[in-house]
Amino acid sequence: MTPEALTPEEPLYEQTTITDVALRLRLTRKSHGWSLGDVERLTRGRIKAVVLGSYERSDRTLSVKRAIELATLYHVPLSHLLCAPKNSPAPGEDGFRIVIDLRAVAMVKAGPIDARLNQLRTFLAWIIGQRSDWNGEILSLRKADLSNLALITFATEGEIAQWLGRKKFLITALNHP
Repeated sequence: MTPEALTPEEPLYEQTTITDVALRLRLTRKSHGWSLGDVERLTRGRIKAVVLGSYERSDRTLSVKRAIELATLYHVPLSHLLCAPKNSPAPGEDGFRIVIDLRAVAMVKAGPIDARLNQLRTFLAWIIGQRSDWNGEILSLRKADLSNLALITFATEGEIAQWLGRKKFLITALNHP
C-alpha cells in the first residue's frame, strides 16, 4: 500500500491509547497485590500514591522516566506497560491445560547436573516473555508448549507431565497425557 493510498480511517496498526497504558499500570500493580500506598512505601516516597493513582486514571501524563521506574519496580519490561498485548489463544482453548507454580520452580536450587530443571526454567522464561505474562506466580501451558518442552528435554509429553507432578511444580493438570 502506498502512502498516498492511506487515509486517516485506514491505520496500519492499532495504536495504544493513554487509557490502555493507565489500565495496564493498574492491573500490573494489582497483580502484585499492592495498594497505591504500598507502592509509595516501596519507593520510599519517590512515587506518591496520589500521583500513581492519577497515572492509573490517565489524569496525569506519565513520563518515560517514570514509566521505566514503574516497570523496574514491577519487574516487567517497559513494553508490557506501554504496548498492547499480543493476541494469542487463551489457555485451555484446545481442551488442554497445565498450570505451573512458578514459585515452586524458583524455590528449587538447580545444579549443573539437573539439566531438565535448567531447561524448564529457560523455557518458562521464554514463554513468559513471548506472552508478556509477568504475573510471576503461575503460568498456564498449552498443549504445544508441553510438546516443545518434551522436545527440548528429549522426553515424551507424558514423561514431562509426570516429572512436573513429581517435582510438585503443577497446580492443576487437565487432560494431560
